Amino acid sequence: MTQPYHDRRRIATLCLVGALLLYIVSTWYQARFPALEYVSAFAEAAMIGGIADWFAVTALFRHPLGLKIPHTAIIPRNRARLGRSLSGFIRENFLSEAYVRDSVRRFDVAGALVSWLSRPERRAMVAERLTQAMSTSLAAVRQSAARDFLTRTLRHHLGRINTSRLMGSALNVLAAEGRHQVLLDDSLARLSRWLEVEDNQERVKTFITGTVFKLFNPRVMGREISMHRLAGWMINERVVEQSARLISEVSEDPDHPLRHHLDRQFAAFIKRVRQDPAFARRLDRLRDDILDNDRLSDYVTGVWEELMDWLAQDLEASDSQSRAWLEHFIEYYARTLEQDAPARAWLNEQAVTLLPALVERNGPRIDAYIQRYLDSLDSDEIVAQIEKNVGNDLQFIRINGTLVGGLIGLVIHVLTQLVMAL
Repeated sequence: MTQPYHDRRRIATLCLVGALLLYIVSTWYQARFPALEYVSAFAEAAMIGGIADWFAVTALFRHPLGLKIPHTAIIPRNRARLGRSLSGFIRENFLSEAYVRDSVRRFDVAGALVSWLSRPERRAMVAERLTQAMSTSLAAVRQSAARDFLTRTLRHHLGRINTSRLMGSALNVLAAEGRHQVLLDDSLARLSRWLEVEDNQERVKTFITGTVFKLFNPRVMGREISMHRLAGWMINERVVEQSARLISEVSEDPDHPLRHHLDRQFAAFIKRVRQDPAFARRLDRLRDDILDNDRLSDYVTGVWEELMDWLAQDLEASDSQSRAWLEHFIEYYARTLEQDAPARAWLNEQAVTLLPALVERNGPRIDAYIQRYLDSLDSDEIVAQIEKNVGNDLQFIRINGTLVGGLIGLVIHVLTQLVMAL
């Protein structure tokens, strides 16, 4: 309980005690000083007002003087009903979808985020908190029990993947709206530029002559004739140059026959992936072979452990690269968001779309949480919390009751005297 509350309660009590003393003194000397009857009337009414308000205020929280008078200790006795009423009031007035949507629409979420992240110390704080969260999560995941559980779970779910369906769906996404043609254009353009370089043409020629024509050196009159030079000329003039020309033509002509041929082959391959049981079984066997390969598993585990070791050390370091990267990313994100009005508008639209629905969907959970919290509190705790927050105003009620009651009593006494005089 705060000190101002105690001070005001003491003042209210002193006002009541003062009214009592004033009543005793004025009544005692009233025979000698008749005018004190007005003071006595004031003091008597002030005592009545002060005691009535003390009783009312006390009855909210406890039984006055420990007497279990009906309709006292109202808050502790009706704790459950008050909790339900409070949680229902909050849910209906502050957690309704319409109210939240209107509030979010009036509140510039993106602008507030940019403003908050504009200060370097806040960006550093966010990066530090993220680093701590990553370090804690990493320590938990690296425990042997957690690691074994995650490994078993991952193996189990990977082993249940329908590889042919997954591959077919991925290829369908790639083929949708000609996206594979975009990939083909980029690949052909790069290959065409690569083959335009004379050094690269020489590499291709050397590779083919050195591997294909090495075995074909005929003998004429007992002497071996090398085919390297002739093959090199044929490859350079016929194969390499023609291939480069063909690649360039396909890259520049979106309606080239070879493109249509590749489209048909790609569609046929997708159909085979999705419908051929034998191909699906081969994909499943390949998946199982990879999962059951101990050497590959050990290699992946080793690489993973090395990566985790480095990351754990970096997160704990005072000059952590991860923390510096996070801080730089946050700064870049805030600066970009500040300069990009469409991005801010999109973020605000997403907030208006997502937050009200999220609050509405979780309203019953919030309601239940408030009720559980209030039910878990002891009656004395509830009384202490309410008195802490509204106790000052309640003590002013007592003070005002004493003073106003005294004034009203004085007015009534004066009016009574006037009426009797008439």
